[in-house]
Amino acid sequence: MKRSLSIVLCIMLSLVLILAACGKNNESKPASGSSASDSQEKSKEIKPIVVGVSNGYIGNGWRTQMTEAIETLAEEYKQKGWIEKITIQHAGVDVNNQIAQIRNMINAKVDLLLIDANSETALNPVIEEAVKKGITVITFDQPVTTKKSLNVVIDQQQFGRNLAEWFVNELGGKGDIVIVSGLPGHPANVNRLIGMKEVLAKHPDIKVLTEVNGNWDEANAQQVTSNLIASYPKIDGVLTQDGMALGVVNAFQAANKKLPVITGENNVAFLKKWKELKDSEGFNTYGLNNPPGIGATALGIGVRMLQGKENKLPMTDNTYIYPIGTHIKNDNLEAELGKVSDKPDTYTLDEKLSEEQLNSFFE
Repeated sequence: MKRSLSIVLCIMLSLVLILAACGKNNESKPASGSSASDSQEKSKEIKPIVVGVSNGYIGNGWRTQMTEAIETLAEEYKQKGWIEKITIQHAGVDVNNQIAQIRNMINAKVDLLLIDANSETALNPVIEEAVKKGITVITFDQPVTTKKSLNVVIDQQQFGRNLAEWFVNELGGKGDIVIVSGLPGHPANVNRLIGMKEVLAKHPDIKVLTEVNGNWDEANAQQVTSNLIASYPKIDGVLTQDGMALGVVNAFQAANKKLPVITGENNVAFLKKWKELKDSEGFNTYGLNNPPGIGATALGIGVRMLQGKENKLPMTDNTYIYPIGTHIKNDNLEAELGKVSDKPDTYTLDEKLSEEQLNSFFE
């Protein structure tokens, strides 16, 4: 009898110990559905990063607006604890200066390097050097050919094609024209000219009298256009790009010449001139957005990449092509101008990926 009682007591004691152990295990493990606490833990793990920005050319309002947009977003990210420090430097148009600038940023051990490149190919070795040292590199506005960086750009060749297609249609497919292009050798300018010339090649009755460099600068464009007017008595059209259209218009007006067909742009000063000429003499042109916000878009992408979030951007190889949203013609000119009535003349209509859009691409 005593033996049976001992056995029963042993069994009961074992059950008590097993249940106690189970209770401890349950207390030590959070429920599998506790996503809020998981999210808090991940937030705590985000380490603020050091960002370097290497910009080449800085000679116009577009570049100034671009760098200001990066600075503004960087300040927001500092407040969130995502960025510790950001350094923005300008190399000018000299490729070797930009290479040295980038190498200095590598030596300073930045985590993220954003580059608006002076060349499609010359920066490749120093970009690859940065990547080997664990730095995330994003080239924006103008693409480079190395696959080691992420390009965040608009489609510059399509930009050129869009301008040229409007231009040849306005000319009726024939006429004597001049091309006032941007900075020679710069990736955006090179690719825009490729797109433009693809379109012009389909129209043999359009004769290109000459091509000159306006360097994406209003005053420079006005000067070279004045020289063209003096050299060519008959100019039916001027195929140009952003930063230069107002200079082209001013050159013809200063020479008391009738305005030919001219491709436009989307900065406030030109939009005001466009409206004035439209109202007074029926002037017609076409403005296509090249958003300065592309730099801020690149920063938003880079910061999220360094947080270890999965990149779900629609990519072609190593390139994300930002889809341009703003095209201006006579029928929407006043509406678009009204959106920037409080902006200075140097301001370019802008757009970028919003924080909500960025978050949807990096979950």
